[in-house]
Amino acid sequence: MLRAPQLYMFLMHCEMTPLPKEILECGVGTRPDTVPLFARFAERGYAVRGIEISEPRLQNTRDYCAKHGIDADLRLADMRELPFGDASIPFLFSYNSIFHMTKANIAASMKEIGRVLMPGGNCFVNFASVDDDHFGTGRELKPGEFEQQEGDSTTIHSYYEPDEAAALFDGLIIDHMERRVVSRRFTDGLFTQGYIDFVARKPES
Repeated sequence: MLRAPQLYMFLMHCEMTPLPKEILECGVGTRPDTVPLFARFAERGYAVRGIEISEPRLQNTRDYCAKHGIDADLRLADMRELPFGDASIPFLFSYNSIFHMTKANIAASMKEIGRVLMPGGNCFVNFASVDDDHFGTGRELKPGEFEQQEGDSTTIHSYYEPDEAAALFDGLIIDHMERRVVSRRFTDGLFTQGYIDFVARKPES
């Protein structure tokens, strides 16, 4: 569950700014046997907030926080309509979450991220890329959008070229962009996963 290089790289960006040590994670839901990513921020002294669209997965995260004494503001909410005021969030982290939507909904979510970030605030967001072995499989809804089987259910995955993903950060300054292609061996063989990671910040004026 924990993808340490991306998380700690983003922490480095956060700790280079004088903004309050407060972070919002979008997509905090976990399975009962996994650790919420934001727990690593809490260990570093950050006040943590989180949203999750799935009530059962959110409850798993609440249970983890109660068990481990983590004080977190966790809400059932949608990235397309973040329940926070304009320019109220210093740092925002979203890992392997935003691409489980159509591209129109992703664009709406990115506008919300820009709205809630404080001037000078940073965000980490990553996208599935066309390098992924799952790109082009399942039922195509629109170009780059596919309804695919995931476990016992179906879900939407949207895949991006780097320039297309970068264009979503309109009004933000991209400080880091990395196109990752990772091959991992699973029980049914070697599988290639493709991601595009971004760290961006809101201009101070």
